[in-house]
Formats: sequence, structure tokens, C-alpha cells
Amino acid sequence: MAPEPVPFAFIAEAERYQSNVAPPEPEPRSARRVLGGVLVTVVVLAGLLAAVALGMPALRSPAA
Repeated sequence: MAPEPVPFAFIAEAERYQSNVAPPEPEPRSARRVLGGVLVTVVVLAGLLAAVALGMPALRSPAA
């Protein structure tokens, strides 16, 4: 017994469908949230710079 064929016309119609409902506007970021993001960025960058600064002596070759 062969499976019954399924019409896929609804997929083609779904691709043509255009909604007239606009998504809601995003809420503006508060000053506290912006400063939090800046603080996290500064801490991450400071950590990377400290890792490079502390690792530099290990990368130098000994003076011959």
C-alpha cells in the first residue's frame, strides 16, 4: 500500500504571504545598561592586556 501524496500548495502560498502587522519597536537601552556593557568590555580588554603583559617575559629568548 503506497502512501497517499500530500499536496504542498500551502507551502507556496505561505511563502507569498505578507503580514501587515509590524513588530513592536525595541525598548531604548537605559543609561545603566549601556554603562554595564561598557564596564564589561573594559574588564575583558584589561584582562587580555594583563595576560599579554604577564606572558611577555615567557616569550623572550634568554640573552646569550
